[in-house]
Amino acid sequence: MEILSIILVSISLSMDAFSLALAYGTLELDSIVCKKLSLTVGIFHFLMPVLGMGVKYYLVEYSHLSLHFVTFIIYLYLGIMLLLELKEERTVSRLTTIRDIVLFSLAVSLDSFTVGIALSTFTLVAPFSFALFSSFFTYLGLKIGKKMYQYFGKIAIVLGGLFFLILAFLHL
Repeated sequence: MEILSIILVSISLSMDAFSLALAYGTLELDSIVCKKLSLTVGIFHFLMPVLGMGVKYYLVEYSHLSLHFVTFIIYLYLGIMLLLELKEERTVSRLTTIRDIVLFSLAVSLDSFTVGIALSTFTLVAPFSFALFSSFFTYLGLKIGKKMYQYFGKIAIVLGGLFFLILAFLHL
């Protein structure tokens, strides 16, 4: 039964990455960028819960940092960058830089950090599962987003940017 719980949590954590990948898929990223982004999201979904497990007691007792505020800032940045894509040449994507790929990966994996804090035992099975599922769903979202752009054009980018901004304010 525990493995089923890990799989269900893995899928639910991956939905954030999937939905945001849909938005970025509208930018028609090339295959290499899609693979880099999917791999980086998977790595972050592995590292963040491990980090969460490691600093669990410190954060509970000593930190005044709000993870919701950090998530707000990152989503706000991503939403604005996506909307600014409308003014730029379509051949260049904001996700081609390491910084933007890392910020995207960090944004969608912050929830994995909090799950890591909540995990009662230190095991690498759950983070490994999180990584696999999030990499897969990110790649799938990017590919579906590309198809959406082909059918809906720039309106898909606007909707994706607005989606980021809504998520940002929901995390406040």
